[in-house]
Amino acid sequence: MAAHLARLLTMIVLLLALRLAGSALSSPVLVAAKMLVAAWLPFVTLRLAEEMVRRHAPRLVKLLALSGAGAFSLLAIIFQLVWAGPALIALALFQAAVVVAILTHLWAQRGSISLAERHAVDMLALAFALALPLLATDFAFAFPDLPFRGGSFAAIVFVLACSRLAGVASRPLGLLGDVLLVAGAGVLAALAAYFAGAPAALYPALAATGGAAAALVLLIERFADTPVRGEGILAPIARAAPDEAAILAAHPLLANAVTVTAEALSDLPADLLAALAAKPVVTAARDPMSETLTGAARELLARYGASHLLRLSPAPSPRFLAISGGALDEARLTRELTIVARLLERAP
Repeated sequence: MAAHLARLLTMIVLLLALRLAGSALSSPVLVAAKMLVAAWLPFVTLRLAEEMVRRHAPRLVKLLALSGAGAFSLLAIIFQLVWAGPALIALALFQAAVVVAILTHLWAQRGSISLAERHAVDMLALAFALALPLLATDFAFAFPDLPFRGGSFAAIVFVLACSRLAGVASRPLGLLGDVLLVAGAGVLAALAAYFAGAPAALYPALAATGGAAAALVLLIERFADTPVRGEGILAPIARAAPDEAAILAAHPLLANAVTVTAEALSDLPADLLAALAAKPVVTAARDPMSETLTGAARELLARYGASHLLRLSPAPSPRFLAISGGALDEARLTRELTIVARLLERAP
């Protein structure tokens, strides 16, 4: 998921850079490059959505996103500046169709994920709802009289959403607060220009600069010293009582997890189940000693839509906790869950 998130952020930054370069220099190459990025953004977003719910989208949706990206890429490379009329309408319809398919897929799989991941899915849906009207203003043939184009602001909304996906604060209201803060900074910049007697033509540019600066401050604050400032799951557990029920209730990631009993795993061979139960935490990471054990772990994680299995009791009657990790720092989460497993071994 982190890799797909990084790709999406890279493409958004690239699109913003191309838009900025295109406003200063008119070039067929820049136009073609901008359309290439715009054509592939829906597919990259679809792949991120699949990772968020750990479920593949329907084959038809994947084919739509992939074939559309390929077709519009060829059109951008071959025809370059010929992006008026039917071609622009087709691009807008393609992007809208993929967005609707992504939202449908997220909604259909919403019940199969944990509460923490549900917040992230809802936040991505809110990002779409906020960004789509802004993105639509970029199509000048449909809105020729608008005084501004909102595609860059739509990109900022997605960047703010992605910054929250990269942490533990992936709540829709948090994103809404970010957007209101950025919009408020833009309004304040425009008001300052008004009271300072600046020309009216500068108001949109100053408002955009103020909003972008506020977004940059939010991103810097969010990612600065993240490993140091992030509390993780250990601090709440350290404050809990030393029994199993209190430890599991101390953090939402554990409280919302699903208990997997030995009876639910009765279809697995006894030796394979014992090998899995020998691990405090089971992940999808490859086991260099046994490909069979790797396959069994991944099948079991997929069965419960989990990213980790936390051992509650060892063999011969093992119990696990199927955890859907909302945090993207998988290595850190695995280390912390291993400590929790060791605590549970000694908990009454």
